[in-house]
Amino acid sequence: MPLPSSTSTSRPRLTTLVTIGVSATVLLTVLALLVLVDHFAIDYARREAEQRLQQLSWQMRDSLNGVVRKAVGDVQLLSELQQVRQTRSPDEVRKVLENLQKTFPDYAWIGLANPDGTVYAATQSLLEGVNVSERDWFKGGQDKLYAGDFHPATLLGKKLPASADPWRFVDAAGPVYSPDGTYRGVLCVHMSWGWARRMVQTIFAPADRQYSADIFVVRGDGTVMLGPRGMEEQKITSDSLTLARSGASGALQETWADGKTYLTGYARSGNPEDAATLTWSILVRQPEELALAGARALERQILLLGAILGSAMAIASAIAARRLTRPLNALSRAIEGGLATPGGATLPEIRPSDSYHEVQVLSRGLAEMLRNEQLHVDELQKLNEKLESTVAERTREIARKALQLERALAQEQSTQQLLQERAAELRAILDNAHDAFIALDPGGVVREWNLQAEKLLGWQRKEVIGQPLAAMMLPPLLRRAYERDMRLLAESGDSAASVLSRRVELALHNRDGKELPVEVSLAYVPRSSGHLFIAFLHDISERKSLFASMEAMALRDTLTGLPNRRALMQALPEALRRANRSRQSCAVFFLDLDRFKQVNDRYGHDEGDELLRQFAERVGAAVRKTDTVGRLAGDEFVVILEMLHSDADAQEAADKLLPILQQPFVLKTVTVTLSASIGIAIHHPDDPQDIEMLLGRADRAMYRHKQQGIQQRARR
Repeated sequence: MPLPSSTSTSRPRLTTLVTIGVSATVLLTVLALLVLVDHFAIDYARREAEQRLQQLSWQMRDSLNGVVRKAVGDVQLLSELQQVRQTRSPDEVRKVLENLQKTFPDYAWIGLANPDGTVYAATQSLLEGVNVSERDWFKGGQDKLYAGDFHPATLLGKKLPASADPWRFVDAAGPVYSPDGTYRGVLCVHMSWGWARRMVQTIFAPADRQYSADIFVVRGDGTVMLGPRGMEEQKITSDSLTLARSGASGALQETWADGKTYLTGYARSGNPEDAATLTWSILVRQPEELALAGARALERQILLLGAILGSAMAIASAIAARRLTRPLNALSRAIEGGLATPGGATLPEIRPSDSYHEVQVLSRGLAEMLRNEQLHVDELQKLNEKLESTVAERTREIARKALQLERALAQEQSTQQLLQERAAELRAILDNAHDAFIALDPGGVVREWNLQAEKLLGWQRKEVIGQPLAAMMLPPLLRRAYERDMRLLAESGDSAASVLSRRVELALHNRDGKELPVEVSLAYVPRSSGHLFIAFLHDISERKSLFASMEAMALRDTLTGLPNRRALMQALPEALRRANRSRQSCAVFFLDLDRFKQVNDRYGHDEGDELLRQFAERVGAAVRKTDTVGRLAGDEFVVILEMLHSDADAQEAADKLLPILQQPFVLKTVTVTLSASIGIAIHHPDDPQDIEMLLGRADRAMYRHKQQGIQQRARR
């Protein structure tokens, strides 16, 4: 059969296509390389710069925190010295303070103020006799260690030697107590801000020279305490400052008020919840163009090298394409010449080419294909005739199969209708059941879900069919155990009937995320294509609530509402363990009402019960909310005090409690005045955790206190 004719100019030559393809590939490769370099190199350089700036901000933060902690620690150390606590004379205290100032010259002023606010003693006698009661450091340091924020010199500005920069201070203060525990006053250290400037010059100057980085230390109101020249004591705003105030640390790209783009590392010093620290924002910025300068230079070099390499490869590919496609061009011209003969009746003659293997195989294959073409046409005609007879036979067979299929479909429709009726009956039974019903396949996927399950768990049936049960309702800690148990039950099959018939209590999560206690019974249903697990769930929330209420009643004293003996025996070991973990002492008070039996015998049990209730209320109101008050038996009460800094704290709490308990008790028909005896037992972190021994010590201490009170009354 004749081949369709074509002209040599209808399509481009293979040489042209190969040259264009290679050139385009090289161009795209260079462009892709440039894009990758621009993306990854610039991004890498930005990340490196941000990490470097973030580390600088961390170093500055740690240095600032270290200096503030040292100042606060020095205040605490001074307040514990006997020369300061006893305070025999201002000269003796002043000598101690000036010795510390000589050791740390950055402490511009150290002073001790009396409780009324007048300066008792100070370095170089500065401000002695001056009232500083309105100063923030005096107010903040009266009951705890306190760190005062950056501020100008108010009283000391004219008394201290002149300096190149105005005097600015950071304060550290704390309370001082006499050896007998009496409040003595407030000790304060004014630390000159010059230490921060020297820190930047000595520690962070190399970063400034190498990276042109600027370091900012910003107060809580946005005022720059330390920064580039001209910006100190000016207020600034930026995204990095906002993040640093929130307690975050990191680095970001942002535009500052001067219109330039910077990479800024940020961090925050101190702890807002600790009055002995200072929360400053530390910002370290570097111009973006300087941070990315190296990556930009690398990008230009790669672009130049890629252009040179692409041009060379394009020229080489054009030369190679011409040499490789020369035999193919000759073969193409021969075919075109044969097809151009009038009528196209004569097939072209293909001569084998021996230039290289591929062209040789192609030329021989084309010649063989043209010779076999006529043979294939004859065979195709015979096959066409055979196909027509086969189609007729298959048509008759399809007609017979269609009749059989129609009858089978009619029977299937009848069976399907019967199954639908049975399914509707089963659905009505399940929807009206009192318990929630769930059917699961071996993988734990929900296959059935009744109306009671919708009411109990909150999900509609259409929402859960086909979804895994564990991911919706089980807590994360129970999912692995659930999947393991389901797998074991599936493997055991019928042998698991004794396990499945039992009821198990579980805690599931409903649609609102609320934990729901249920009682579950499982059953194993074998099927032809596998098996199913069916579960009935019964809500036991009311039962659980009743049990919890009964348990709480068992731990409460019915008369006073306080924890009873059983609750105290549970709370005390926990308090001792917390004391060992926190490395702080714990105290147990054993309280007893003196002459309670006389009131009970004289005025009756009702008045005695009222007295015990009022006594319990006073004890509970007099101690901290974190302490535990309980009734042991009769008029015996126990108080557990935790987080004690010293043994004196327990005695101080007892001294505050006794006067409150000695105030008159107004009962229903009479007013009585009684005293109470208190026994104290201290548990230190390294003591053995023996509850009976601790209670026995408190009991014996209480009886000693009671005997002392009896003897005092007898002497009167």
